[in-house]
Amino acid sequence: MQQHDTLRSAVFLDFDNVVSGLATGAGPSVAHRFATDPEPWFDWLTHDLPRRVLLRRCYMNPAGYLLDENGNRAYFSAFRRAFQALGFEVVDCPPLTRMKNGADLRMALDVMDALAASTHFDEFILMSTDSDFVPLLLRLRAADRRTKLVAHPDVGRVVRAAADSVVGLDALARGLGWEASPLDEALFGQDAGEQVIAAMGEIMAEAQGPVPLAALGAQVRTHTGMTLRESDWGGTGSIDALVARVGGIVRQEGPAGGFVVRQEWLLPPATEAPSD
Repeated sequence: MQQHDTLRSAVFLDFDNVVSGLATGAGPSVAHRFATDPEPWFDWLTHDLPRRVLLRRCYMNPAGYLLDENGNRAYFSAFRRAFQALGFEVVDCPPLTRMKNGADLRMALDVMDALAASTHFDEFILMSTDSDFVPLLLRLRAADRRTKLVAHPDVGRVVRAAADSVVGLDALARGLGWEASPLDEALFGQDAGEQVIAAMGEIMAEAQGPVPLAALGAQVRTHTGMTLRESDWGGTGSIDALVARVGGIVRQEGPAGGFVVRQEWLLPPATEAPSD
């Protein structure tokens, strides 16, 4: 292949994996934008070099769902037509177990089939945050094929070294119009528990008074895309353990779970020493 030739590319998208990563990192509205209108981000992703995307495949669990800002479910099957309209073949990947839908295995097999196909693909673009693809990326490199990986921004050095280029989900989110605050940028690289803990610390640092637990949970969901219960209380197992982990805040009893206050508000005011 000459340097200035048009790349013949194949795109393989683990839909469930990417959309959940965007929802967790950048919020439900960004993930919904990715799912309902794929053409803008697809153009953003593929127009850095001259290329023809000859093969476009999307692996999706139709029974999966995305929660919006109000907690309503949008089932993945509703997004199928938008991807088909962009020339994607949508491959149903129903759950094999409670936690696994088998998309990664199906993707790996299809990539190997494409590698052996009569059509010579110069480039393979894999969209998945699964680190299990390292052996596959190395196999593609050994076959002298270019690889681009769209993955979590906190992906490890071993995974980065296996691909020719890596696009973080945070960059993809910005391509979808995500305007991130410094807190949001920091949260994208953290796991679910760390995100909730960091978000709670930020929310309580800006609070002007006691925050009802229900309101706190709503604000955490806005920041992270997760409810407190979905995150297992930031990975701590309980609200009291989460409050202790954040530090500097206290939960007080009251209706609907009570209130969370900054510890400094509970300290008695300092008294001035009597003047002589």
